[in-house]
Amino acid sequence: MKFTSNFQTVMLIQSTNKLGTSSKNGKPKRSLYGLYINDLPDEILIRIFLFFRPVEDELPALAMVCRKWRRLLQTTSQLWRELHIDPTHYALHQFSMVCCIFRVYGFHVHKLTWYKNAPVYESMFVLIPRLYNLRHLRLPILWTRAVVETLQNLRLLEHVQINGGFALDDDDLDLIAESFPLLKDLSLNACWRITAQGVDNFMSSLPHLETCRIKINSGLPLNDVRSENAMQEGGKVALSVSETMHAHLVSVLCLHFVPIEMDELWMVVKKLTCLKKLSISNCEHLHGIRLVSDSLQKFYLFNLWNVLFVSVETPELRHITIDPGLESVEHIQISAPKLKRAHINGSNVLRTFSLQSDKLSYLELSSCEQLDMRNLREQLASNRNLVCLRVGCLSQDSLLLDENIIPNLQEFCMLSDFACEAVHLRSPRLRFFHTDADNDLITLNHIYITANHLCKVALIGMPALKTMTVQCVSVDAIELNLCSDDQLQLDSCIIQALGSIGFLRLFDCKVNLLSVSTPVARTVVLYRCSVSDYALQMALHGCPNINHLNLEKCRSITKVSLDAQPLKFLNMFGCRDMNLLQLDCPQLLAINLGQCPPDVKVILAGVEQELASLCDRYQIVKPSDNMRWSHDYPPQIYVCG
Repeated sequence: MKFTSNFQTVMLIQSTNKLGTSSKNGKPKRSLYGLYINDLPDEILIRIFLFFRPVEDELPALAMVCRKWRRLLQTTSQLWRELHIDPTHYALHQFSMVCCIFRVYGFHVHKLTWYKNAPVYESMFVLIPRLYNLRHLRLPILWTRAVVETLQNLRLLEHVQINGGFALDDDDLDLIAESFPLLKDLSLNACWRITAQGVDNFMSSLPHLETCRIKINSGLPLNDVRSENAMQEGGKVALSVSETMHAHLVSVLCLHFVPIEMDELWMVVKKLTCLKKLSISNCEHLHGIRLVSDSLQKFYLFNLWNVLFVSVETPELRHITIDPGLESVEHIQISAPKLKRAHINGSNVLRTFSLQSDKLSYLELSSCEQLDMRNLREQLASNRNLVCLRVGCLSQDSLLLDENIIPNLQEFCMLSDFACEAVHLRSPRLRFFHTDADNDLITLNHIYITANHLCKVALIGMPALKTMTVQCVSVDAIELNLCSDDQLQLDSCIIQALGSIGFLRLFDCKVNLLSVSTPVARTVVLYRCSVSDYALQMALHGCPNINHLNLEKCRSITKVSLDAQPLKFLNMFGCRDMNLLQLDCPQLLAINLGQCPPDVKVILAGVEQELASLCDRYQIVKPSDNMRWSHDYPPQIYVCG
C-alpha cells in the first residue's frame, strides 16, 4: 500500500470540505457531503495517522494542515514510537525530515534502528542524544569512546547493539555499563580488543541484564597484525563466559577464527543453558563436532575444513545450515524431533547423513557428489512430513523418487549444480516443480512427472532437455524455457491431464512430438516455437476444448485446422508462412492475424470468408496491423514499437 496516496486523499477531503467551515466562532460546520474531517474524534484521526510511516510518508508535514493536527502529532507517542531509518534511497528533503523528527518529536521515540550497512551521517547522529526516552538502539557504526560519550544522555537504553572492532576496549565497556545501567538486551558484535575479564566485569556491572548475544571475531580482518591476539582472546572469552554466573544469559554465540577444540566446544554449549543460536566458522582446531543442548534452536556451520563429522542432539533445534567449506566431513547426524528446515552442502565429500526429526518439512541438499543414494532414499522415507525438497549434485545419473519415498512432497526444485541426466518423480501431493534460475542444467535430458493436482511446472535453463512427460489429474500452469535466448530441441513433449490444463506456455522450443491430452485447456501458448503442421494438428486433436490458443511467431506453421467449441481467442501474430486457417469455433470472439500474409485463406464452418466481412462479426487484427496480445486470459492488447 502506498501511504502517500492516503495523504493526498486526506488533503483532498480537507480542501473540498472547506466550503462548510465559514462560521463566526471558527468552529467547522457540516458540509453538504457529510462531516468536516476535523469533526472526527481525535482517536479516529490518530488511527488514520498510524497508517503513515514517519519518514517515507512525510508524517511531519501533516502538522502544517491545521492547529488540531499539529497538536495530535505533538502529543501522540504511538506515531513516533518506532523509527526505522533506511537512507539508501532517501531524497534530500527526507534527510531533513529525519532531523526534524529528532528535534521536534524525538522525546516520543522508544526504538531507533538503522538499515544494515547504511551510512549514519554526522548531522543525524549528533541529534540522537535528543531522544532521551530511547529504549532500543541499533546503529551500523563502529562504537568508539567518542560515540559512547556522545550517547551518555540516553540513560534509559535497554536494548543496544555494540560493534566494537579494534576501537573498543575493556575500559570503554566499563563506561558503557556506567552510562546505560538499565540495559536488558545486549549484543557484542565484532569487538576484537575486549578480553574475557573485560566481558565478565561488563556483564557483572549490568544488574538488569536478561539476554546477551556474543559474536566473537565476526568480520575479523586477517591481514591486521592484531588479529592473532583477537583469535586467542576470543577463545578465552567463549570459555570464560560459560564458566561464569552469566552463562544462562547468553542466547546467541558466534565463534569465528577461535582456537577451540571439540571437547571445549562440547562443554561451552552444554553450560550455556539458554543458548538459542550457535554459529561456527574458520575454527581450524576443530576435527569433529559433537554437541548436546537442551535449548539450541538454530545451528550454522561454515568453512570448517578439518571437521570429519557432525553430531548434534537437541530437542529444540528448528533450523540447521551447513554451508560450503566442510571439505573433510563424511557423516552428519542430527537428532532433533522439532527440526523443520535443513540446508546441507556436502562439499562433494559427504557420504552419509541422518536427520531424525518428526517435523522436517524443508530439505536442501547440494554438492553431494559422494552421497550414498541408498542413504538418501532411507532419510527421505523416514521424514514423511517433507514438503519441500531442493536438490543439487548427486552421485547418480538418474534420480527416481516415488510416493513410497516422498508421500507428502509438494515442492521439488533442481538447484544450479543439479547433475542428473533424468528425473522420475511420482508424488500424489506434488504441487510445484521448478528449476533454480542461477545456472543452466547442462546434463538434464529427461523429465517424467506423475502427480494429482499440479499448481505449476516452471522449467528454465535446460539446453540439453530432450523429453518431458507430465501426467496428472489437473495442472494450473506449465511454463517451459522462459527467458532463454537459446532454442530448446525437444524430441517429445507429452502432457496428459485427466481433468484440465489451465495455462500451457512453451518459449523458443523446437518440438518434434507435441502431445497435449486433456478435456479442458484454458490457454495454450506456443511462442516462437518450431513445430510441424502435423505435430500441431495432433496436439490440438488431443485438447479440442481450448479457450485461448496463442501461436505467436511460430513461423514454421503453414496451416491451422481447429475444431474447438469453447475457443474464444486465437492469436496468430507473426505467423508469416501461414496460408490456411480453417476453424469451426462457434464461440469465437477475436482473431489476431497481425503480420500474417495478406492473402491468408480463412475458412469458418466450412465456408471461405473475406477478412473485411469478418470484421462485422469478430474482433479482427488484420495482417497489416502491428497489434500484439498478451498471453493472459482474456488477452490484453498492446502495440509493439
